[in-house]
Formats: sequence, C-alpha cells, structure tokens
Amino acid sequence: MSTLAILVASAFHRSPPGEVPKAGGIKAGLHDVTLSAGAAQWQSIHLGTAALASAGWSDAFPARFKVDEANAARVGTPLPGRVTRVLVELGDPVKAGSPLFSIASSDVASLRSEQQRAQVELGAAKEREQRVQAMVDANAAPGKDQVEALAQLQQAELGVKLANAKLASLRVSTTSENEFTVVAPRDGVVVEKGVLPAQQVAPDQNLVDVADMSQVWAVAEIFEADAQGIGPHTLARLTRSELPGFALEAPVDMVAAVVDPERHTVSVRVIVPNADRRIRPNTFVEMRFLQQPVAGAVEISASALVSDGADKYVYVEEGEGHFVRRQVVAASSSKGRVVVTSGLHLGERVVEEGSALLDNEIVLTN
Repeated sequence: MSTLAILVASAFHRSPPGEVPKAGGIKAGLHDVTLSAGAAQWQSIHLGTAALASAGWSDAFPARFKVDEANAARVGTPLPGRVTRVLVELGDPVKAGSPLFSIASSDVASLRSEQQRAQVELGAAKEREQRVQAMVDANAAPGKDQVEALAQLQQAELGVKLANAKLASLRVSTTSENEFTVVAPRDGVVVEKGVLPAQQVAPDQNLVDVADMSQVWAVAEIFEADAQGIGPHTLARLTRSELPGFALEAPVDMVAAVVDPERHTVSVRVIVPNADRRIRPNTFVEMRFLQQPVAGAVEISASALVSDGADKYVYVEEGEGHFVRRQVVAASSSKGRVVVTSGLHLGERVVEEGSALLDNEIVLTN
C-alpha cells in the first residue's frame, strides 16, 4: 500500500503559481509614472495649474515678546560680598541712580585704604618737591634733584587718580565703612530679579535686569526654508488668539545671519511700540509676514507638495497621463496655497491630489 502511495505521489506534478497581476493602466519608472486613459487611478488624481504668484500673508509662526535688549541693562555687583538689603521688587519702575540693593564687602575697606594711602603719598611728594625746589633755588642742591622730586610728585598724583577711578568705576553710593549700594544705571522697569537678602554674590553674577518698556521685541524662530524672502522692512502682522481684536503691523527689524545649530531655525525680530505698557515680555504671539513674490514665482495648492524629509517636490504632467516628479523650492503656505520660487513654471499642470498614490507606485516598482 505504501509503495503504491509513493508511486502515485511521484507521478503528481503541481502547476507553478501564476504571477501576481499588476494593476492595469499604470506604469512607473525611476522618477515618473504614466497612466493610461482608462486607468482606475484617475479617480484619485486631481490636477491643478500653476498660477502667477501674488502678495499675501504667510501662515502664522509662533513668536514671543521679549525685552528690548538694546534698551536694557543687566546689573551685578562690582565686588564680592553678602547682600544686606534688597530695595526693589520685580515690576518696580526705577530711575537712573535709584538704589537697587546693598552689599557688605571687605573689599570696600581695601579700596578706601588704597585711596587714603595714595593721598598720603601725594602729600609727602608735594612737600618734598617744594623743599627740593627751595634748595635748588638757593643753589644748595643740584637741578637733577628737582627733576627727580617732580617725577615722584607726578607719580603720586597718578596713584591718587587711579585709586579714585577704582571707586568711581563702581557706580555705587557708599553707606558705611564696608557697605555699598548698587544703583540703577538707567530709567526703566525691573524685569528680572535674582537677588535675596543674606545671599553671597560675586562679580560674575547677573542680579537685576532693568529695561525700558516703551518698546519691546517680538521674536520668531522659523525654519530656514520658511525664511526665504523675509528680510529687513518686510511687513509683519502680530496677533494673539486669546485676545480677539489684538493686531499690530510693523516692519521686520532683523533676520539672523546664522542658523541655530541645535534647532536649525532663524531668528526674525520685530520692534513693537509699547508706550501704554499693554504688552508684557514672555507672552506668546503669532507672527505672519507679507510675502512679495519673486520674479518667476508661481502659486499652487499646498496639497501638491510632497516631501521626503529633505527636499520638496511635485508631480508635473509632461504629456497626456505622464507625470514626472520634480524638485521645487517653496515658501511657507497660506490658506491652502503655496508659492514656488524655483522648479515650476507658469501654466504647468501639477497633481494636487493623488501624489501619494504615484509615490507608492514608484517605490513598489523600484
């Protein structure tokens, strides 16, 4: 019985599996796809025409109001010591010369001692110079002694000037033998405060920030590709969704010349008047830019753009049913439309819907 089964099995031949049928009416190459007139894929394809680009507002970019650093001052301590008094709080308005905080420091006594010593040396040098002058006039001493005495007097005067300059450069008002008070270097508002009573402080610390709030900065961090066409004097519009009716327009003041190495973004800054103080630093705002198209720029539906992560491209119809993938340079989108500055020409037809289907066919074929 087993012998018979073996003979029957050896005589049986299974038919080879048939090839998986490919979708009819579509043919893909390395960078292009061709659809026949009756291909079912046409139901998923929608074409559009590249139109002449016009000026318009970009989509919103997140931004933040910041202190105008050109009209701000960071205040620290010129000498190490211990904080004895803090005389301001966050948000306080101050005038130039207003006291901010006081510090007890042994270095103050050293500077004063140096100043007094220089003054004593100056007095002694003056007396010696007068004595030598009298002796020279009486022919009791050679003239070279007068030259030497005059040089010592000049050196003593220089020592006093240097000691006075050290104290004057502190820009502080003295209150006791070893205590000094740091004062505001300008009019403004206390926008940062990092000092507390009894705190030990050093000259390399930033303790208080004073800023003029009559104008602020609005700063957006945008990707380099989105920054194309944005430059100084480009008009920006600032809005806040949580404050309906809030809208400001101002020209761009600065576009950073370098890209942030970590975030790969470019800083765009707008100076905003704030005479009524209604804008508070560190609040968020949305920033849009009035984009003027460059010569030869065209406009297409934003849905036509396809990206592989590094580049952007579209599918352009070159002949009936023949679509070629073409790399383009595009600006930011607005209201579903995007301006293409390179790679596409006026009147060319592109796939606005169905690009993913063509992409998949190229991947499967290659």
